[in-house]
Amino acid sequence: MMKFLCTLQAIVCCVVIASTRAQPGKTACVPGGGYDHFPFCNTSLSIDDRVRDLLGRIPDETKPNLLTARGGPHGQQSYPDLGVPAYYWGSNCIHSSMFNRCTDTGRCSTSFPSGPSWAATFDRALMKSMAAVIAKEQRAAFNMGNFSDNGSEGLGLECWGPVINLNRDPRWGRNGEGGAEDPYLMGQLGMAWTEGLQNGKDSRYLQVAVTLKHYDANSLESSDGFTRHTVDASISKYVLSDYYWKQFKAAIRDSNAKGVMCSYNSVNGVPTCGDPLMKAARDAWNFTGYVTSDSDAVADIYRTHGFVKTAEEASCIAIRDGGCDVNSGNTYYSSLLEGVSQGHCTMDDVDAAVAHTLKLRFEMGLFDPVEGQTYWSYGKNDIGTDDDIALNLEAAQESLVLVRNPTHARASSDNSSGAILPLTAGKKIAVIGPHGNATFSLIQIDTGIICPDKSMGCVKTPFDAIKDINDAQGGTTTFVQGCDLLFNGSTGFADAVTAAKNADYVVLALGITSCGNWGRASGIPENLQHCASNVPEYGYVEAEAHDRTYIDLPPVQHALAQAVLAVGTPTVLFTLNGGMVSVEHELAHATNPPAYIEAFYPGMEGAKALATSMFGQVNKWGRMPYTVYHADWINDNSMLDHDITHKRTYRYGADAVVPFGYGLSYTTFALGSSPSVSANELYTDDLTTDIVISVNVSNTGNKNGDVVLMAYMVPTKILLPQYPIKSLFDFERVSSIAAQSTITATFHVDIKDLLLATETGDLVAEPGEYTVVIDDGSGSSAGSVSVPITIIGRRTVVEPFPQP
Repeated sequence: MMKFLCTLQAIVCCVVIASTRAQPGKTACVPGGGYDHFPFCNTSLSIDDRVRDLLGRIPDETKPNLLTARGGPHGQQSYPDLGVPAYYWGSNCIHSSMFNRCTDTGRCSTSFPSGPSWAATFDRALMKSMAAVIAKEQRAAFNMGNFSDNGSEGLGLECWGPVINLNRDPRWGRNGEGGAEDPYLMGQLGMAWTEGLQNGKDSRYLQVAVTLKHYDANSLESSDGFTRHTVDASISKYVLSDYYWKQFKAAIRDSNAKGVMCSYNSVNGVPTCGDPLMKAARDAWNFTGYVTSDSDAVADIYRTHGFVKTAEEASCIAIRDGGCDVNSGNTYYSSLLEGVSQGHCTMDDVDAAVAHTLKLRFEMGLFDPVEGQTYWSYGKNDIGTDDDIALNLEAAQESLVLVRNPTHARASSDNSSGAILPLTAGKKIAVIGPHGNATFSLIQIDTGIICPDKSMGCVKTPFDAIKDINDAQGGTTTFVQGCDLLFNGSTGFADAVTAAKNADYVVLALGITSCGNWGRASGIPENLQHCASNVPEYGYVEAEAHDRTYIDLPPVQHALAQAVLAVGTPTVLFTLNGGMVSVEHELAHATNPPAYIEAFYPGMEGAKALATSMFGQVNKWGRMPYTVYHADWINDNSMLDHDITHKRTYRYGADAVVPFGYGLSYTTFALGSSPSVSANELYTDDLTTDIVISVNVSNTGNKNGDVVLMAYMVPTKILLPQYPIKSLFDFERVSSIAAQSTITATFHVDIKDLLLATETGDLVAEPGEYTVVIDDGSGSSAGSVSVPITIIGRRTVVEPFPQP
């Protein structure tokens, strides 16, 4: 413990005792505690005034500690003489609150499906509800004194999540954390996360602060001789505006996201944590929160990028030029004040960063009396509730994508259509494949404790979930693994083939998983606890710090699938994966093509979601959030190519096995061929007038079901030299449309929905002719309708490219 003499506003001289040991309690200004007389405790003052008062009482020598996340004791800075406890920065929230304990009643934090699953739901309300549960559980854990973030030394109220980096390359090792390839869809996901986390029942305070990751163009872990710490993404102004910035802009500008994490990589030669352009873009979007670095990305500014020579220079560049308030690591702690002494930045720069972080803590109510604050009432009864579990199941069901459902002669006795799905319970079903008994691979890393005993034993496997439903109706369900995910060859094939021959139906459970143990999760197979880059088989699995080499199924699984499909038994294939895996060989099988469900990593309730969907107990289904490429796509596309216009994603004409937005149902839908349109013209100088398009949507089948409607803009005659072939600008999920009934869906289109980027990065209203396409993703002509729109006027800059 150290004492520092300080001058307060040139009026009062005081002694402040600072400690880097965590102090009891979670709030400052406790009434009657002897400290509530300070002006920063006066709730009648503005938050800015209170922050200024507190900032003036903090010794300069301790300020870097306040700007340190995950820095061990250095980041645990308290001020006992001010009654201000320590605060921990750096709590991950990827698809759960991730805290490292369960309650004494055996309830653990809710582990929702993975990022691609969230995007695949195309359900804003559901996404927001999931984020709200994560926030509630984060608050509850904080209130309970659970200072254990994923096994580390603290738990705060700023969630480091979601990951909203775009799926610009299927090999990226963290596609399972991210989500979609489309910036609009990811922007809507980011907005839902932001609003669900931050906006709770008490509008006076932030419930939990979002931290959007990783800003920006972070989509390479270890490929082509580069790592995420060394790669420099070359990106034009056009592509920045058209693609990489849009999702961050939406969450910041439209939902007031309070946190952003800058990434390890450089963009156009400048490390993102020290990039004035990245800061200028945030400012243009009216950002009012805090910025943290990824884990010591500030050190990367000098250590791996060589942008400057010393840690002192790097610290100052980050805090001044990049607006990076918090450093995850010890670079600020060790070098920031020396950087000030050397003249690389000033204490005003440091104070601005400290003020941003303190303001967030005030906005979360940590300096106000606890009494009357709703969020302080949250506790163990708010963790893992029955409602949360039901929401988790609904999310998993909505995220599954039915990609193929062919007919089969042996299925005609169970389904009048002759389609393989839905299955009929009470049959002989063989579950075959390495993911048939999946537990960890349903959930993945970056989660909290799943089961009270810290195992994965409470996680229902796909085999168990299928058996529960099938055997309850007199059926028999068997499981044969057949092969390992990556290794062990064909030794189990004979048993798999025998099981397939003896079954009425086969469920083939294939896919990939992650390697390594970033989240210190339990249940990871021993041969996957490390990512061995020198072992070819590991090129098929994904992880943080580990990109895939291949986007195909591992060869041993292809071989197993061919052996099983050759038997001729009607087969349902599902895959578990983050980034896409190509199953084009299986889908094109000459005599026995399977039904196919893309399951992503569907979370704790994923097995039940798969089983209830397979047996037709629900008919929800999602849509593909990214393009599924041909397996040989990797041969012509470098991981270093960040230019999305090079036929990457559906927006620029990617050659797809399964296109973005695709998905089927157990029923069929038809969109009315003559939608109601309020007008067909918009004007470049009118940003408020919109066109209203109303479309009749009929369920023409015999089963109730959900439909996802996607609205795309297709430029057909404009003068800009470069633009997307088509781009999503709206979507709507309509739940449980009754069989043989019709509903009306309405879309509003205005100029802001149709902005396009110029070569200089400006977003403009471009005169010309367009087509608005409303599509249900089924690929049928009945599921799509088009409306022509003309934009009249001169090219008008609506959003200029930011200037540092």
